Amino acid sequence: MVRTAVVVAISVLALACRADHGAPRVRAIPVPDGSPALRGGGPPRSARIANYKIEAKLDVVRHAIAATQTLTWTNTGATAVDALPFHLYLNGFKNESTLFMRSSRGQMRGEIASSTGWGWIHVESVKIAGTELVSKLTYVGGDETVATLPLPAPLPPGGTIEVAFTFTAQLPEVFARTGHSGEFHLVGQWFPKIGVRVGPPGAERWECQPFHINTEFFADFGVYDVALTVPNTYVVAATGVLTAATEAPGGTRTFTYHAEDVHDFAWMADPYMEVMSQQATVDDPGVEVRTVEVRVVYRPEHKEFARRHLAAGVGAIEKFSAAFLPYPWPIITIVDPPTDAVFGAGGMEYPTFVTTGGDTVFARPGLRLPEYVTVHEVGHNWFQGILASNEAVEAWLDEGVNEWADARVMADLYGARGSGIDWMGWQAEVGALRRAVGTDPSSVPVPIASAAYAFVDSEAYAAATYEKAARALETLEQTVGPKKFAAAMKVYAREWAFKHPTGRDLFDVLSRELGQDLTWFFVPAFQQVGGIDLAIRTAACRLSHAARGVFGEGSARKTVTDNDAPETGSYVCEIVVSNTGTVHVPVDIELQFSDGSTQRLHWDDRGRGTWERFVIERSSPLVEVWLDPENKLALAQPTTHRYRLEGDGSASLRAAAWVGSLAQTLMQIVGP
Repeated sequence: MVRTAVVVAISVLALACRADHGAPRVRAIPVPDGSPALRGGGPPRSARIANYKIEAKLDVVRHAIAATQTLTWTNTGATAVDALPFHLYLNGFKNESTLFMRSSRGQMRGEIASSTGWGWIHVESVKIAGTELVSKLTYVGGDETVATLPLPAPLPPGGTIEVAFTFTAQLPEVFARTGHSGEFHLVGQWFPKIGVRVGPPGAERWECQPFHINTEFFADFGVYDVALTVPNTYVVAATGVLTAATEAPGGTRTFTYHAEDVHDFAWMADPYMEVMSQQATVDDPGVEVRTVEVRVVYRPEHKEFARRHLAAGVGAIEKFSAAFLPYPWPIITIVDPPTDAVFGAGGMEYPTFVTTGGDTVFARPGLRLPEYVTVHEVGHNWFQGILASNEAVEAWLDEGVNEWADARVMADLYGARGSGIDWMGWQAEVGALRRAVGTDPSSVPVPIASAAYAFVDSEAYAAATYEKAARALETLEQTVGPKKFAAAMKVYAREWAFKHPTGRDLFDVLSRELGQDLTWFFVPAFQQVGGIDLAIRTAACRLSHAARGVFGEGSARKTVTDNDAPETGSYVCEIVVSNTGTVHVPVDIELQFSDGSTQRLHWDDRGRGTWERFVIERSSPLVEVWLDPENKLALAQPTTHRYRLEGDGSASLRAAAWVGSLAQTLMQIVGP
C-alpha cells in the first residue's frame, strides 16, 4: 500500500469533478480467460494450507454481499488444533468503538470515514460436518474483527477440516482499502479468513491480529474458487483467472474465478469501467507461456492516465521478474479507481489484483506519480504476494523492501536521474525525492522492527516502515556494493517464495550471501531508534612550518624563532568528523582545496568510536569538506554534510552552529 510522503503530498490535488456517464448499459458478456491459473501450469508453488470456495451475490443498491463459503484447512503443524481463529475485517468499520476506528480516529490518507456508511460482516451460520456451530463463535480481545471457533474434536497433525459459512458483508462507504462510492465497489477483506499458525514444530501458535489502522494482512496460501453474481450492466475484475461468465436470473450474471497459490481474493464491480491490456514478456526458462497479460480497468475520463499505468505495469512485471523471480500468474489487473474513490480505494495490493492512483491534473507526463503508484502496488505481488511475510508484526518486510525495490525498478524503466521527475528540464530520482520530503531517520521514536500496532502514531509507522526501512536497505546496498546486494536479494526472493519469511530469514540470507555477519548493521538499523548522524565538528588549516619554541636543557637549550622555522608555503589541515547516531558504516569524505584539487578520505568507525581526527598537509588551504559526497548513506540526513570554510574555517563553523541552534529554538517555540 502506498504511504510515502511524496504520494500523500501530491495526491491531495485530485482530478476534476465526477463525470456524468449516463445510465448503465448491459455490457457484453466477457470471454473466459482460457489460461491456467499459473503460468505454464506445473506443480503447486505453495503448501496450499487454506483453500476457499465462495459464492457471493452483490446487491448494488444496499452495497451488501450475501455469500456462502467453504474453507478446507489442513493442520500442517506438529500439534493438534482445538479451535480456529478467523479475521472478520469488515467489523472494523462497524462503529466508532472498534480498534480500527479508535486507532485511526476515523481518518486515513487524508480521507475521513463516513458517519453514515458503516460496514460490517455478519456470520449467520458456521457448520462442520453438518453441525451448526454459530453459537460457539466468540469474539476475541474485546474487538469484533477476530472470532474463534472451538472444534467439536481436536484436529490432529496432518488432518484436514471443512468449515462452511453463510454470511452477509455490508460494505462501508469506501475507506481504508475497501467499500463503495456511488456505483463503484472495491471488495477487499470481505470474507471470514482463517489465521496462520506460526512457530517451530511442537510450539505452534496462532497469528491472527485484530484489525488496527497500521496492520495490514497475513494469511496462508491456497486455491480459491469464487463465483460472483452482479448486475449484467457491471464490469467485474478479480484475483485469478475468469473461468466462466454466465447469465443469471433477474438481469444478473455470474463470474467464476479460479486462483492458485494466492493468500487472498479481492474484486471490483462497476458499470462504467473500460479495459485496456498489453502483454509483458517474462524471461522464465522452462516455462512454455512466457507472457503476462497486464490489464488496466479505468473510467473513460482516466484513459490517458490508464495508458501510463499500463506502460508502468508492463515494465514493473518485467523488471521485478528479472530482479527477483518470474511472476507466476498469467494475468495482473490494475484498477484505476474513480476520482471520488481514489483516497479510499487507490494504492492497494492484492494477489494478481491491485489498485493504483496519482491521476492528478498536475501529474504531467514526466511527473511520474501515477507510474510510481503502479510500480509500487505491482511490486507488492512479490513483497508480500509471493513472499508472504506477516504485515501485522513486520510491516517493513514488505513495505520497506518493496520501496527499496521500487526505486531500482523506476530507475531501470525511466533512467536513474529522472526516475521520479523528468519534466521541463527538471530531473529527480525517486530515492532522492523520498529523502527530500521525508522524515529525518533519527527522529522516528520507534525502531523499524516493531509490530505495526506498536508505533506511537501512524506518522511514525509510515516513516519507519516505508521510508526508513528503504533507506536502511539502500545504505547497506551502497556499503557492500549494489551488484552483490542485488544478487543476494534475488537469492532471498527465490529461497523464500510462497513461504512466510521473517526479518531474521532476510538477515540470515543476506549475511550468508554477502559473506559477512551483518549484525553490526541490522541490530542498530532495524532494532534501535536512530540512524546515521554525521557531522563536521571542526575543520581548519594553518600554514606549515617546523616546530618553534624552546628546546633542550641547560647549555643545550635553544630557541627556535620564526626566522629559524619559516613557513614552508604548505598547509596543515585538521578535520574532525563525528557520527553520534546508532548506525555506523564506512563513509567517504571529500576535501576540496583552493587550487581546485581534491582528496578523498575514508572513515570506517565501526568499533572505533564516534569521532575521528584527520591531519593532512597540502600545498593549498582547504575550502570545503563534504561528507558522503555521493549520497550513498541514505540513512543519514545529507543537509548537514557539506561545509565551506572561510579563512581558517572556525568562524563559519561557529556561525553555522549558531544559525542551526537558533532555527531549532524557533521551531520549538512556534512548532506544533
